[in-house]
Amino acid sequence: MSVPCGSLPVVDSAAHPAVEPVRPSFVEELVALTAWQGERRPIDRAPAEQEPGLRLPRDCERLVETFGGGSFDDALDLHVPGSPHAALGEFATDGSESADGAVLGGPTSRLLEWASTSAGHSFCRLVEDPDQDPDRWAVHARADSFDPWVRFDCPATEFVHRMLGDPRHPYSLATRDGTHWFRSAEEAARAWEEFRDDYCPRP
Repeated sequence: MSVPCGSLPVVDSAAHPAVEPVRPSFVEELVALTAWQGERRPIDRAPAEQEPGLRLPRDCERLVETFGGGSFDDALDLHVPGSPHAALGEFATDGSESADGAVLGGPTSRLLEWASTSAGHSFCRLVEDPDQDPDRWAVHARADSFDPWVRFDCPATEFVHRMLGDPRHPYSLATRDGTHWFRSAEEAARAWEEFRDDYCPRP
């Protein structure tokens, strides 16, 4: 049985229906939730689309074009094609298991990592067929490299929105006062340089 993004993960990997089409308001709600005022950033698709037929899902495009590289709540790092800070990652499934013990995907399946955390959490889209509509690539998540993958039948934008706002989400970043933010990779780099200069001055 597949589960919607807001439910706790109890997953059967067999015969999943198509992922629901992206709802544009999720990006708008993330902008409002984080009070983000950055400029829109067109993405460089070349690094992510070197493989014939491999395209980015529309919700991932909207997410990275709206926010660019950086992190939500200094915890969830958003991966962007061609970014020197956190580039979009792609790797083979290599026989990885899903939550029900089945092998994830087929022999040519790949995982497109669009976000991660410093704690080792990984968030991907499963690419079973690069010629398939990329909006049908479901979100898969795991807490670390030793855990099985859990499937969530929702777009990435909804997944992030529920992470920030729903305390029941298995990867929740919800806060009591509802305060959230997005820090761009450039802003984080500047903050680190200022910290280093203040506390570790160069000779």
